Amino acid sequence: MAYMNQEKKAKIREQLKKVVPKTWKYTLAVDNYSTIVMTIKSAPVDLIEEMNRCITQHTNNSGYRYSTYADVNPYHADKQFDKSLKIIQKILDALNTDNFNESDSQTDYFHVGHYVDLNIGRYNKPFVTK
Repeated sequence: MAYMNQEKKAKIREQLKKVVPKTWKYTLAVDNYSTIVMTIKSAPVDLIEEMNRCITQHTNNSGYRYSTYADVNPYHADKQFDKSLKIIQKILDALNTDNFNESDSQTDYFHVGHYVDLNIGRYNKPFVTK
């Protein structure tokens, strides 16, 4: 069963300090004792526009565009980022510190150490490009 607490969050925070650029502002939270949630509030790179461009390239569909916030798919970040992919992947690796995945989707069995949410801005607090 997925479990996240403040001690695990503190360990993840230490790993994030090593990989997140000093110019990026973010928050870290625990949701329902099962999920670590990182929200990137601002960065000198327009991550929203990069996501829009990459999604359009990978799907050949420009119908939907993120405007002020977006959720990163931790399993397909390579389809959402190109220039910032290395740093996003390092962030996802840090968020998965001490995590495990013994799930078997074919038998509908899901067993992970904790879940990971990575947000670029929030619906009530838009992402800001500095």
